[in-house]
Amino acid sequence: MKNNTLSGRYCFKNPRFKQIFRIMRISTFLLMVCVFCSYAGNAHSQNAKVSIRMNNVKLDKILNEIENQTDYLFIYNNQVDINKITSVKVLMAPHIVHSMPTSSRFEDNYNINLSFKNETLENVIKEIAKQANVRIIYSYDQVDSSKRINANIQTTDIQKALETVLGDDYAFKQEGNYITIVEKKASFVPQATQQKKRVSGLLTDGNGDPLIGVTVTVKGSNKGITSDMDGKYTLENVKNGDVLEYRYIGFVTEERIYKGERTINIRMMEASVGLDDVVVIGYGQQKKESVVSSINTIGPAELAIKQRNLKNTLAGQIAGVIAIQRSGEPGNDASAFFIRGQSSYAGGVNPLVLVDGIPRSMDDIDVDEIESFTVLKDAAATAVYGAEGANGVVLITSKRGKVQKTQVNFSAQYSIVTPTRMPETLNSYDYMSMYNEAVWNTKGNPDLENYIPHYSTELLEKYRNGEDPDLYPSVDWFDLLKKHTQSQRYTINFRGGSDKVRYFASGSYYKEDGIFESNSTEKYNANIGLQRFNLRSNIDMDLSKSTLLSIDMSGQYTMKNQPGFSSDDIFAKIAGFPVHVIPMSYSDGTASDHYNNGKGTDYQPYNMLNHSGYMKTWSAFLQTKVTLKQKLDFITKGLSVRGTVSFDADFYSTMKRDMKPESFYAEGRNEDGSLKKKKMKDESPLSNPSNNGTNGVKKIYLEAALDYNRTFNKVHNVTGTLLYMQKETQWQNRKDLQLLPYRKQSVVARATYGYDNRYMIEASAGMTGSENFSDGNRWGIFPAVGVAWYVSHERFMEGISDYISKLKLRASYGITGNDEIGASNRFPYHGSINTKVDGYNFGLVPGLGGYATNYLTGVVEGNFALPGLSWEIEKKLNIGIDLGLFNGRVDLSADYFFNRRSDILLQRKTVSQVTGFRNMPFQNFGIVDNRGIDASLVLKQRIGQVSLSARGNITYAKNKIKEYDEEPQRFDYQNYTGNSIGDDMLYIADGLYTPDDFDITTAANGAQTYRLKEGMPVPAALVAPGDIKYKDLNEDGVINGYDRTYKHGFYNDLPEIVYGFGLNAEWKGFFAGVFFQGAAHSSMSVLASMPFAYGVDSGSVRQEVSNHWRASDPYNQNVLYPRLHDSHFAHNTLPSTWWQRDAGFLRLKNIEIGYEFNEKALRALRLKNLRLYLQGNNIAVWDNIKFWDPELGGDNLGAKYPLSSNYTIGIEVTF
Repeated sequence: MKNNTLSGRYCFKNPRFKQIFRIMRISTFLLMVCVFCSYAGNAHSQNAKVSIRMNNVKLDKILNEIENQTDYLFIYNNQVDINKITSVKVLMAPHIVHSMPTSSRFEDNYNINLSFKNETLENVIKEIAKQANVRIIYSYDQVDSSKRINANIQTTDIQKALETVLGDDYAFKQEGNYITIVEKKASFVPQATQQKKRVSGLLTDGNGDPLIGVTVTVKGSNKGITSDMDGKYTLENVKNGDVLEYRYIGFVTEERIYKGERTINIRMMEASVGLDDVVVIGYGQQKKESVVSSINTIGPAELAIKQRNLKNTLAGQIAGVIAIQRSGEPGNDASAFFIRGQSSYAGGVNPLVLVDGIPRSMDDIDVDEIESFTVLKDAAATAVYGAEGANGVVLITSKRGKVQKTQVNFSAQYSIVTPTRMPETLNSYDYMSMYNEAVWNTKGNPDLENYIPHYSTELLEKYRNGEDPDLYPSVDWFDLLKKHTQSQRYTINFRGGSDKVRYFASGSYYKEDGIFESNSTEKYNANIGLQRFNLRSNIDMDLSKSTLLSIDMSGQYTMKNQPGFSSDDIFAKIAGFPVHVIPMSYSDGTASDHYNNGKGTDYQPYNMLNHSGYMKTWSAFLQTKVTLKQKLDFITKGLSVRGTVSFDADFYSTMKRDMKPESFYAEGRNEDGSLKKKKMKDESPLSNPSNNGTNGVKKIYLEAALDYNRTFNKVHNVTGTLLYMQKETQWQNRKDLQLLPYRKQSVVARATYGYDNRYMIEASAGMTGSENFSDGNRWGIFPAVGVAWYVSHERFMEGISDYISKLKLRASYGITGNDEIGASNRFPYHGSINTKVDGYNFGLVPGLGGYATNYLTGVVEGNFALPGLSWEIEKKLNIGIDLGLFNGRVDLSADYFFNRRSDILLQRKTVSQVTGFRNMPFQNFGIVDNRGIDASLVLKQRIGQVSLSARGNITYAKNKIKEYDEEPQRFDYQNYTGNSIGDDMLYIADGLYTPDDFDITTAANGAQTYRLKEGMPVPAALVAPGDIKYKDLNEDGVINGYDRTYKHGFYNDLPEIVYGFGLNAEWKGFFAGVFFQGAAHSSMSVLASMPFAYGVDSGSVRQEVSNHWRASDPYNQNVLYPRLHDSHFAHNTLPSTWWQRDAGFLRLKNIEIGYEFNEKALRALRLKNLRLYLQGNNIAVWDNIKFWDPELGGDNLGAKYPLSSNYTIGIEVTF
C-alpha cells in the first residue's frame, strides 16, 4: 500500500494540484535562469532624471520638487532668497555619483597615483574616488564626462588632483563624506559670508553606537545635514531659538531648542510604536505607515537590561505578549510565553518563533545579536503562516552589517545574584510545640492542669538550647542554599562593510552559578553551573547592482553541571523534610539518614545535594542560512526573486556519575559519649561515567519567493508576494514512526495596495499541507484581509497637525489554523493494531493442581483510523487605532481583538466504554472564544536640558469555553463549558466553624465533643470549631462533590491582565531608567501540605502555619490555617476558596543608572563611545501571596528554585 503522507513522497491524486505544482516548478526554473543570466550593471553608479515645469512659483517650491524627484537634500544659508518668484522648464540629464567604501576622513592625506592616456573624464573621476575612498558628485550638465584627457597625477591632495583633470573653472565642496563638483559661477556661498554660529555633536543609539546618516535640520526650513561615519554632525548658521530636529529611520524623532550651545549630543531611542520606517512582517518587510495589521516591535533600547533568557527580558515590554517566569534555575528558567492568551484547551498554544525568517528557538539568543523583536498578533499578519499562525508569530531579526568603517563593540557585565523570596520552616522547638497543640485539639482540648503533652517541656528545652545537635537537632535545610551567587557576561561584535560587502560578527560568553551550597566529600562540585557560548556571523554581498547574497551562520554551545537529583526534587525535600529528626550530618563526620525511609523521608536533602553524584550536560546548536535575492527590473521595475536554504542541527548529551554514602541513624550515646548508631544504607562509591541521555534533531528549511513593490505616479503603491515554503524536522532516539521526518509545505500569496499613504488594503492567504491529515483534508487555505485609513494624512487634518500628528484606523479579519496533536501521534488517519495484548479474564483452571490462566493474549485495536480528522480553525477579528499627538510627543496604539478557535483537535473523553475502545479517538471537537485589548503608550518631553520619556503597555485577554467534551452536569455551576481554560472547581468556604455551630458535650477532664446543630449541612468528616465550613450549594443538607463549583470568583494561574511601564531620563551624559512589570486577574492556592499529615516525624511546617486557629480564641476568623490535627484531616485540604489568593503582583523589574562619556573625553583615548552603568533586575515585588514569589505559580507551593535579584555593573566600549 502506498504511503501517501508528507513523511514520504508527496502524492497529489487531484490532477488540478499536479498541474499547479508542475507550473510552479517550471516557473521557478525559468526565473532562476533569468536571475543568473541577467546583466549586472555598474555597482558604483546611480542615475536619476529631473523633469520640472513650473511658472511663477517660489524658489523653495522648485527646490522641494527636485528633492521629491531625487534622493538629495538641499542645504543653504540665509543668503539664498527662497521666496524669490521664478519659472523653470528643465529636463536635466542624469547626474552621476561615483563612490567607494569609505574608511578615510577628508582631513587625512590621500596617496593618489594615477596615469591616463585618452581616457574619458568619467573614468578618471571614478578612479580618483576609488583610490581616495570618497564619493564624488557632479552633474552631466556642468561636467562633460565624455571628454577624453591625458593626465599623470601623483599627489596627496585630492582637490589638486581634481583641478588637474578639470581645470580652474570648477569649485569643490566637501560635506560629510561627499565631494561635490560645480561650476564656479554656480559655486557655494563663501564661508566667510556665513553666520559664525554653528553646533556640533555626537548621535548614538541606546547602546552607545554612533548613528550614521541621521538627518539634522532646522525645523521649518531646508537647512540640514546628516551625521557622518562616526555619528558626528556640524550644522552651520543656527540662530538662538531655532528648533533642531533629529530624524533617523527606526528611532524616535528628537527636538532641541538651540540656545547658543557649541555641542549637542543625543542618545536617540528606538520606539516600539510609531515607527515611520520599514518594519519586519511575515515573509518580508513593509513601510510602517502602510501596515494594516496589529504589530509591535521593540529594539535594543528596550532590551538594554539583558538577561540570560530572552523570554524573561520581554516580560511586560510588549503589548499583547504574556510572559510569566515559573523558575529561576539557570538553564531551565524560560518564561511561559503566549500572545494574546490561550485559545485552546487541547494544546498547541505556543507562538511560532522565527529567527531571521527561520523557525527556531529564542531561548539562547544573545540580546546583543538582536536588531529588532516583532510580534504579529492578528490574522492579517499571521495568516500567511497558515497552520502555524493561530497562536501568533514572533519575528526576531539579528543585526547585520552597515556601510561604515569597522566598529568594534565590547561589553562586560558582572552580577551579584540573590534569591528573592524563599519559604521558611519552623525550628524544632516551635514545630514540636505545635504538634503538642494538634494532639491536644484531637483529644478535645482537655483542661491543661492534668494534661500530659506528647513532648515534655524538658525535651523541648533540649531542642531549643541545642545542647546535643546530634540527638536533638534543629535543622534549617534552607542553609543548603547560598545567600548570594554570581553571573558574568562578555560580548564582542564587529560591524561594518563597504558598498559591496557588509558584515556583522558577534561572540559572547555567559556564566552563572547556582545557589546550592555544595560540600561534597568527593572532588566534584554538585552546585548548578551554567556556561553558554554564542557565535554569529551575518554577511551580505552585493554580487552586482541587482544581486544580493547573504550568508548567515550562528551557534550556541552550553554546558550545565547539576546534582544527581533535579533541583525540583531537592527543593521539595528542603521545604518538607523534618527539622528535628537528624542533623545534616553527624558531628563525627558520618552521613545521617532518617530512621524510617517512608513517604517524604526516603532521601534527606544534604545527601541528595552532596552525596548523590552529579550530571554534566552539553548542548550544541548550529544554524546556517543562505539567501539569494535578485532584482528583476529588466522585466518590470520593482520585481525581484529570492531563495533561502537553511540547515539547523541540535544535539545534547548528558553524562551522569552516581554515588550513595554509608548512612546512619543515631539512637543515643554510648557510655563513652560516642554516638550509638544504626546503619541505614550501604555505601555506593562514585560510579564511572554513564550516558544518561542523548538526543538530536536536524531541521531543513527551503523558501522561494517572487516579490513586487512599486509606486505609480507617487500615490499608488502596490506590493505582492508569492512564496513556496517546505520544512523538515527529524529527531534522533525515537521509535518506529517517530523516526520519520516531520514535513510541512506552504504556498503563500499576499497583495497590498496603498493610495497616497492614506488608504491601504491588504489581502493574503496561506495554503498549508500537513502530514497529520488524510488526502481530502491535508491542505488547508487560510485567508485574511486588512484595511487601514491614515486619517492624519488627509488635507482636512493639515490645520491641526501640530496637535494630532498621527491618526490611523485599522481593521482586519482572517482565518488561521493549527494541526498540533502531539509529536507521538503520527499519521492519525491510519489506524493501528497491537499484538500479544492481555485480553479478558476467563478464570480457567486447567489440569490437576493447576492454576488460573486468567488472561489470554491476542490482537486488539490500537488507535482507530481517523480519515475525517482536519484542521483546527481560528477566526480572528482585530480593530485598532494608532494616535500621535503634539508632534509625536504622545504616541498611542490600541487594539481590540476577538478570536474564535473551533474544531479543536482533542482526544475524546465521553465516548461510552461499551464501545470497547481501549484508546479514545481524536476528533475535531470544541470551541473557545478569546477576546480582549492590548495597548501601548509612549510619552516624550524635554525640560531644560533633561530629556524624559515614558512608556507603558497593557494586555487583557480572557477566554471562554463555548463547547467542551464533557458529560452534562447535574448542576449548571459544575459545567466546565462557559468558564475559562484552567479554571478550578472549588468548594465555597463560609469561614470556620465556631462553637455556636455545635451541640457541645464536656467530659470530666474538660475534653469536649462536638455535634453539628440540627439543620447544619453535614460534611463527611467529624468537624469541630476551627475547621473549614463549606457552603451547601445544592441545599441537600450534605457537603459533598455536588457542592463544588466553577462560579467562585477566582481566576486560574495564568494572568488575564499583564502590563509594564517605565520612565527614562537623560541629562548631560547621565542617564537613568526604571521599569515595572505587573500581572492581575490571576489566582493560586497557598495550601502547602497540612502539618503532621503523615506523622510528626515525616515532615516540617512552614512559618506561615503559625497564623492558625487556636482553641483559646475560637471565634477568630482572621487566620490563614484552620484547626490543627495530629494526622491527615482531608476535610480541611479540599480545594476551596479558603486557600485561594489573588496572585497578581507589581514588580520593580529593572532599574538602571549610568554615564555616557562625551566626545571630547574620548578623543584622547581614541574611543568612539564609552558607557558605564549600574543595573538592577527583579529588585522588589508587591503582592498578596507573601510566602513565595507569586510569579512562580502554585506548583510545589513555592518549594522550587527561586527567582533571583540581579545587581549588575557593566561597561560598553566602542572602538
